[in-house]
Amino acid sequence: MVKKILLPFDPEIIENIYILYLDFFPNLFLILKFVLVIILFSLGVLYLLSLKGNYLRKKLLKIEDETNDFNNISIILGIILIMMAFGVLLNYLIYFFIWVFQYFDGFILISLSLFEDFMVENFGLNITVFNEIITPLIALGSFISILQIIFVLFYFTNNRFVVIRPKKSIIILTTSVIQILLFGFECLPYLL
Repeated sequence: MVKKILLPFDPEIIENIYILYLDFFPNLFLILKFVLVIILFSLGVLYLLSLKGNYLRKKLLKIEDETNDFNNISIILGIILIMMAFGVLLNYLIYFFIWVFQYFDGFILISLSLFEDFMVENFGLNITVFNEIITPLIALGSFISILQIIFVLFYFTNNRFVVIRPKKSIIILTTSVIQILLFGFECLPYLL
């Protein structure tokens, strides 16, 4: 009679958790895609509304302003952000960014691929399950860093490049650039 080995966990439960984990991230990135579209569209509308507010204020106070450089920049930025929102929504901007950044992997992905090659060559271990677990987390970090860059650039341009708290702004900008270098643009395929 063969004795059954009792494990503290059921392997089927672990397998079901693994399947749920892998099914969770495509749904999460679908929601995050629409959040990104809403953010880009609302930032574009905010640029255009602030331009309208400046125009009405100047008209009411009868201010003659010959330098409308920032107004032109606001129009251009507002239209670009609205077009980017529709580009993300219709996926053509995502495909363009995938084409542009196809050879730029983050340092974490490069080190993971080197680690996987080392483990396969020296020990014969296949760690694709580990890669399938860690890659969506890297993509989530990449998405967060892209959002940070969008918000910092909106902050800089909305205040007409007059930074109220320069130390905080520089810290957020450098951390988002470091995150892009670490994570790369891994979130782009997940947004399709």
